[in-house]
Amino acid sequence: MKRSSISWKLRWAILLLSSWGGLFPCDIQAISSDLSREADARPPAEELKSRRGRLQLKDSSEMVIVEAGGGEGVEVTRDFEYLTGLHVWGGILIVSGASLENESVLFLPKKDPDFELWHGPRLAPDESTQGLTGVSSVQPLSQISEWLENKLKTTETVFHSLPGEASQPAIWDRLKIRDDVQLRSAKTLLHPHRQIKSDWEQQQMIHAIRRTHQGLQAGAALASQVKNECEIEAAIEARFRSQGSIAPGFPSIVGSGNNSCILHWQKNNGPLVMGSVLLMDVGARSGPYTADITRTVPVSGQWTERQKEIYAVVLAAQKAGMEAVKPGATIGSIDAAARAVIREAGYEEYFPHGTSHHVGLDVHDVGPRRAFQPGMVVTVEPGIYIAEEQLGIRIEDIVVVTETGFEILSAMIPRDAETMEKWVSAQKKKSAEPVEKKRGVESL
Repeated sequence: MKRSSISWKLRWAILLLSSWGGLFPCDIQAISSDLSREADARPPAEELKSRRGRLQLKDSSEMVIVEAGGGEGVEVTRDFEYLTGLHVWGGILIVSGASLENESVLFLPKKDPDFELWHGPRLAPDESTQGLTGVSSVQPLSQISEWLENKLKTTETVFHSLPGEASQPAIWDRLKIRDDVQLRSAKTLLHPHRQIKSDWEQQQMIHAIRRTHQGLQAGAALASQVKNECEIEAAIEARFRSQGSIAPGFPSIVGSGNNSCILHWQKNNGPLVMGSVLLMDVGARSGPYTADITRTVPVSGQWTERQKEIYAVVLAAQKAGMEAVKPGATIGSIDAAARAVIREAGYEEYFPHGTSHHVGLDVHDVGPRRAFQPGMVVTVEPGIYIAEEQLGIRIEDIVVVTETGFEILSAMIPRDAETMEKWVSAQKKKSAEPVEKKRGVESL
């Protein structure tokens, strides 16, 4: 049943691309070429070596153990993916030493024809995988107990990243860690580094943002042409996949009418309401890195005066939030700056959420709430949601902290009200007959 569902979704995506191709103002051939360049997006070995070298282990008495976890229906841990560049089940990475050249040993399950029959080929624990990851060595998972038994003789502290919740005794028993070894969370070492995005990581996020741009264009172009939110969602995600995104970075939020006021609306099954707005909060991936962008458009192709008024307030708040981004600032600084604009306009009660979060491998990326440093990547996303008017507007972009301030990584995606109108109206004009008659779009 699961396979049939996936197959149906792929067929639906292909159908959308072929039947709506005339509505999309982009070059499908160019997208295919882009896909071949970016679909893999595996970090180079030197990038991975640098990440592992920044773990700042004191000396050989400390080690980091990061498990992949995973299984059918279970995600591989992001920490494992960050340090190895691999999305594989059952792997364990061990790092020890106190320099960029520290020892890193990757343990992987042996190749298994039965497993691969169901799930496809997997990497072998040999030199080919070693070359991909830049680790000191790759060994069969079956040898980890013997390896650890020797290594732990001189180990005092183990920083462990375990998928899910587990008690210390369970870890000791399974990995044969002595009960006199101090066991600490690897998050204290890993997550501050994950917050600082390298040049390579930022480039992957730009790829993801570009794909998201194309998806938003596809969705906006159909706003006045289709009947239901799910058709918009399908068009957006079909565009993501056509560019190489294996899956969206998070469940898409596509809401019209009252649904535009539901912050995490993910059913995406409501009617498109003529005279209302369409809020699209979506993100494509490039490899494991996700974008997170929100755009709001008028379903009819033209804002009402009231909608333009609220849109202008939200846009001004976003600009104020962006101007607060600089080294030494915080997530709270962004929120305070954006919220002040909305408060002054008299709409603070309609702004119930925070304004910013880190983004990267996860849509709400990890790390402590600390002062910004160059290389941190965050969103700026104020919104106003007036349920009694069925009017929800949010504008969200991604910025990177620079030495002197910020840079908008998603600057290629228009956010002015006029362009939002054009996205919808350009396609509405192509319609041979009124949308109300053709598709039965509801009216307020």
